[in-house]
Amino acid sequence: MLKFDLTTARRIFYAGEVVTFYLEFDVPPGTGRAMLRTNVGMAAVRRREIIARTEKGIRPAGRDWRDLAMRKISPVRWEIALALPETGVFAAKPYFAPRNGTPLRWPEGGNLTFKVEAAENIGANIMYTAFVRQFGENLERASARRDEDATLERLDREGYQVIPASGTFRSLKAKLDFIFGELGARILQLLPIHPAPTVYGRMGRYGSPFAALDYFAVDPALAEFDPKATPMEQFGELVDAVHARKGRIFLDIPVNHTGWASRLSTEHPDWFVRSSDGTIESPGAWGVVWADLCKLDYRKPEVSRYMAEVFLYWCRKGVDGFRCDAGYMLPVAAWEYIEAKVRNEYPETVFMLEGLGGPTDKQEVLLGQCGLDWGYSELFQNYHRGEVERYEGYADHCGRTVGTLINFAETHDNNRLAAISPRYAAMRCALMVFLADGGAFGFTNGVEWFASEKVDVHGASGLNWGKSPNMVPFLQRLHGAMRLHPAFYGGAVKRLENLAPDNALSIRRTALSGDVALALINLDCEHPATVRFGREQWDGDEPEAYDLLHDERYRWGTDGAGNVAALAPGECRLLVREKQYLDRLNADLIEQFRTPETVRQQKLQLAAIHAFMAAGAVRPEKIGKAVELFRKDWRKLFTTENGKWPLVAEYHVPEDCRRRVMVPPGGC
Repeated sequence: MLKFDLTTARRIFYAGEVVTFYLEFDVPPGTGRAMLRTNVGMAAVRRREIIARTEKGIRPAGRDWRDLAMRKISPVRWEIALALPETGVFAAKPYFAPRNGTPLRWPEGGNLTFKVEAAENIGANIMYTAFVRQFGENLERASARRDEDATLERLDREGYQVIPASGTFRSLKAKLDFIFGELGARILQLLPIHPAPTVYGRMGRYGSPFAALDYFAVDPALAEFDPKATPMEQFGELVDAVHARKGRIFLDIPVNHTGWASRLSTEHPDWFVRSSDGTIESPGAWGVVWADLCKLDYRKPEVSRYMAEVFLYWCRKGVDGFRCDAGYMLPVAAWEYIEAKVRNEYPETVFMLEGLGGPTDKQEVLLGQCGLDWGYSELFQNYHRGEVERYEGYADHCGRTVGTLINFAETHDNNRLAAISPRYAAMRCALMVFLADGGAFGFTNGVEWFASEKVDVHGASGLNWGKSPNMVPFLQRLHGAMRLHPAFYGGAVKRLENLAPDNALSIRRTALSGDVALALINLDCEHPATVRFGREQWDGDEPEAYDLLHDERYRWGTDGAGNVAALAPGECRLLVREKQYLDRLNADLIEQFRTPETVRQQKLQLAAIHAFMAAGAVRPEKIGKAVELFRKDWRKLFTTENGKWPLVAEYHVPEDCRRRVMVPPGGC
């Protein structure tokens, strides 16, 4: 019988990794050979076929498949190690080819499908969601100003259109040292920045940013009046400032709909879904219809082509990724085309699917088949231990098979955590981190300041900025632990346990390297709780560890059945056995704007793979040596035949940005 599998149960990998496939089959010597049929390394071919299907009506021919010879390592086993140099969804299946011309022999079952994400996505994906409108005069406001609101309402009744001043790109830019430096975020995600309705079809005081009027423009209200810098140029200043701090910037694109009287409604009124009497359809979810929106008709290929150009436009502006609002409402074929078109030019672009309120099976198809990177976890809507355990089982399954579900502590759709209590807000943030896959954790501006006023996308609620008490020191250590410890990176295994009946959990996280972090958390912020966990949850005889969140040594009790920890209401602990992690975290918190070492190493390994590919010899067994060579002297990978002169031209940023740099023949 033939059988095959990966050497690991994972199905999500990161560019720069090397995976081994094997085939086991007991055959007489010399009777044939084993091959692997796969499309790994052929992403560009597959993308071209998908693009041609939409643009020219040509059916994909499957030219991305190829056969690779496997190496026999025993009388019954063949193996092949493949480097993963590119992002995308791939498939593979080995077979045995007899020499006597009889039919190929295939293992039972279908192809093995797996996904490769960008090397940068391997961990520390700490996302700060900013609503630019709030970074203005309301920044330090804690609650509604009743007198001013009453005046505005009176002016409304008298027929005036009153829209107060908005926050700006530059006011947000002024806070980047805090967001990336002090808080330790690595991604800045902006709610939509397109022009919004101010008169016709306006909802609320300011108009909804999700009612985009022009996908190719920024709302001028988000810019300062400056004769030397247009609104788009001021957005570019923000992008450059994020990248200067080694961060990434994501945009929220409402892909399913526009606002009323949008540019598209003038140029292409036939691109909207209409009823039989011509009424334009307004989308909705959770039983609510968004009356200020017009639903796009993706049954028309022109709409998919237009939206792909929207994404490409912003990629060319320096945007690194996108939150795709209501993305689950688009058909699969539309996403396949958009993803192929964008990654054809920008292969490391991150697509974050907003599937809240949509069917989970559709989300899994879009992540696992179309190659969208992340989806929204709904863990934030689960509160008690049983609910958390049940949902975590599903989220863990997705994170291993189709794509990471990012844990958000808060979004603009939810009430503020601090409106319940500061203790509750801290506990919920810790829970989202403790259960995060690939270090994917998001939170909305104001969480760090215990803001209690709900984010109103039709208004500009306050952020309580700079007020005390706040959660800044707690988030600093929480984020620092995520950046530092390998158990919070891709491929880590989680195990939930509490043998006691209380509303609390122990969460053991084990990295691919074997390093372990143990999280203890009381989900009840009103009552103490007991966590009882087996000895296998924490190897060793000593019932003590180092707590990364509180910078101290922590001890728990033991009995005949295992380990016992008593937790105060809402108490959270993140424990490691090695003191070196505590020392390194304390040192790391002093340094700002540094790429985490695990991310750096992953990108370095990917660079080594591409170097070997450029040399025409991809040999996975030498990847480790190539990485080491990169560390010592990367120039040696690019030399002439006699090894004397490097075939490279060094380009330094920003010094060489305005220079023409000569490249040697055959060089890089």
